[in-house]
Amino acid sequence: MKAIEDYEEISYLPDYPLDKIRMDEVIQQWKKFKCKRAIDSAGTAALLFKNLPTEYLNVITVLFDKCAKKGLCLKESKYAKVICLSKDGLYPKENRLRPISLLPNLGKWMERIVHDRLIKWCDAKGIHVDEQSGFTPERRLQTRIISMCDDLRLTITAPNRPALILFVDFMSAFDRVWYPALIHNLKELGLPSQLLRWIYNWLQDRSMSVYFGDAVSRKVKISVGAPQGSILAATLFRLHVYFLPKYFAQFTMHLFADDLAIIIYGALEKRFSDNTIQLEMQAKIALEILEKFADNMILPVNVSKTKAMLVHNVVAPQLPVVEYKRIVIEFVLIFKYLGIEIRAKLGWGIYIQNRVAIIRNVYAALQPGRRRAKEHQHHIKISLNEYNYLKSIGIRSQHTSQMAFFTNLKIVENLVFGKYKDK
Repeated sequence: MKAIEDYEEISYLPDYPLDKIRMDEVIQQWKKFKCKRAIDSAGTAALLFKNLPTEYLNVITVLFDKCAKKGLCLKESKYAKVICLSKDGLYPKENRLRPISLLPNLGKWMERIVHDRLIKWCDAKGIHVDEQSGFTPERRLQTRIISMCDDLRLTITAPNRPALILFVDFMSAFDRVWYPALIHNLKELGLPSQLLRWIYNWLQDRSMSVYFGDAVSRKVKISVGAPQGSILAATLFRLHVYFLPKYFAQFTMHLFADDLAIIIYGALEKRFSDNTIQLEMQAKIALEILEKFADNMILPVNVSKTKAMLVHNVVAPQLPVVEYKRIVIEFVLIFKYLGIEIRAKLGWGIYIQNRVAIIRNVYAALQPGRRRAKEHQHHIKISLNEYNYLKSIGIRSQHTSQMAFFTNLKIVENLVFGKYKDK
């Protein structure tokens, strides 16, 4: 209810002007354009703006500044062109398509300027979460994985002390961002009113159409979800789940974008069987907290993809029973988290074997080329004149068997004057 009240309160506020957009900001973001040829919903491509003459940058600056003074964004930048890429060959099913949203590049140009100001505000206020590594500068995916593995390894070092990991999967987290909850969280973080109102306007009246060849679908209004293809979407999602670690203050959690891992430790002084019972009780509390967060944010959990793992050093452990909304969560021995396989015994042997196998396959594929290179080492060097002559009669490569044959000068002479001249 509080989120809805804050959302309605923001809707009644007037549009606040943003700070003046300067020429150096426009040039800085203009230099970041990539030479992409994809045509957006406005009929332009990033390559067009990348090759834009510098004389036009002043016009672009005036345009953006006028929008900033009114506290608005470009209206046409809210319309997305969606194309679908196949995951399964030429004839995929509807659920095997990957939608790609192409927003107008001119609107994304202005969004980058606003995004840069938003990041500077976050840095100035120290709005960063230690548990979050996604969409955060100077934080890497590998750091998150190593940190989690170190936490687990230190736990199971003690005999009979297991750890329970809950790998939580949110159902289409980016596509289900609820705008009232987002605005409420931004307000709680103390975002300046002019930026908050601008983001509110930016989220309103968005629409999309699906393009397939020359066919275009009808316009569909979008009232939920972070706009795909915009640089603001990732940062706003990070701020949207900013308060998630506070829900799990009594547990250890690791977060990368929307990939959540909750770790529950066993007690050092208890037996393994008693720890299993304790972990089951703690998991029930954790999942009740998760249910509360998911309901408040209207961010449902995909229970079928949510998995549990008991990390231990026991031969045949008894697994605890873990349920979410009366649905039993499956226990796994191996789980691929952020592209890395995590195992119940925390072993890296199979992972290393797979990497070594890939290296050997690559090396084996290079062997024919290496053998051919060795075969050509016996070739006799010839002068430039001889090479030019051989090239003139159609033998162009030094690495063909014909060139190896004709590298002998006497054979070249015989080719011109003697018995090989007809060949």
